[in-house]
Amino acid sequence: MPYELVPFTPEHLQPAVELFIQTYRDERSQSPCLPSRAMDEPVWIRYALQAKLANPGVAAVERGRLLAYMLTGGQFAWKGQQAVIVPEYSHAAIADGKQALYQTMYQSLAQEWVNQSYHLHLIGHFAHDTLLQETLYQLGFGALVAERLRDLSVIDIRQDQPVKEELDISKFVDLHIEHIRYYPHSPIFLSRSTNRQSALADLEAHAQNGDVFFVSYERDEPRAYLIVGKSTFGGEGFLLQETNTAQIKSAYARAEIRGKGTGVVLLQRAIQWSQQQGFERVFVEHETANLAGGNFWNKYFTPYLYFSMRYVDSQL
Repeated sequence: MPYELVPFTPEHLQPAVELFIQTYRDERSQSPCLPSRAMDEPVWIRYALQAKLANPGVAAVERGRLLAYMLTGGQFAWKGQQAVIVPEYSHAAIADGKQALYQTMYQSLAQEWVNQSYHLHLIGHFAHDTLLQETLYQLGFGALVAERLRDLSVIDIRQDQPVKEELDISKFVDLHIEHIRYYPHSPIFLSRSTNRQSALADLEAHAQNGDVFFVSYERDEPRAYLIVGKSTFGGEGFLLQETNTAQIKSAYARAEIRGKGTGVVLLQRAIQWSQQQGFERVFVEHETANLAGGNFWNKYFTPYLYFSMRYVDSQL
């Protein structure tokens, strides 16, 4: 397919929005819980792309027609390297020749990123776009984060365990710290601060945001908890912003009770709360290397988005 790769400019905004909406529509056909906002309000996606026009970006054009685009999102320090991310709405391509288009776009942008000392590359992509997943895999990307959705249907629970809506965060802050200490271990290897004041501040921020804490106790000892609230602007789940979506923001169960039904009871309480609050769906994000958490969420949620990551030798 003959085409020209050119810098992404304002003239590409509208056709880029149209390309993205088509890919979103394709994913929504496989993930019906996805809201319709991106299709109903294309100006929302246009503004998001417009805000990134100053960043490196490329467009594949054939006789004035936009075939594909990729636009750099945020740049930040992470995992000891300078990182760059391409959000899920910052790229799309037509179906014909899609693999080659992505290969060419990434080749061009990756060189520019490395020239600017960005050696950690992240891309958000729809879960059911298997061709793009394979293309990224061949380019050296591996899974990092999954975003999942489910409706508010009742889960079949075969046992009942006491769960309390806890208002006193001091009663389970030690369990929250234990949760934080879980992440640096294999195979997640994610460093987080275990400072008690930081943990308290984290829980207090949830409380101030209106999030709800469900805690499972045994002999007055907290053994598992789940935090649920409204999916907020600026956090995870960009495509769910202002779409009446609830979010599981944190959850943890001690190792000795995993697989015994406590997590399901907590999730059911979160779903019931979401129903009572008038939400339409529930969202969760998790690291794909979080085996205990990821395997649990996989049973009750459907993936709609993955973030994949590639390391480039920082000596280059």
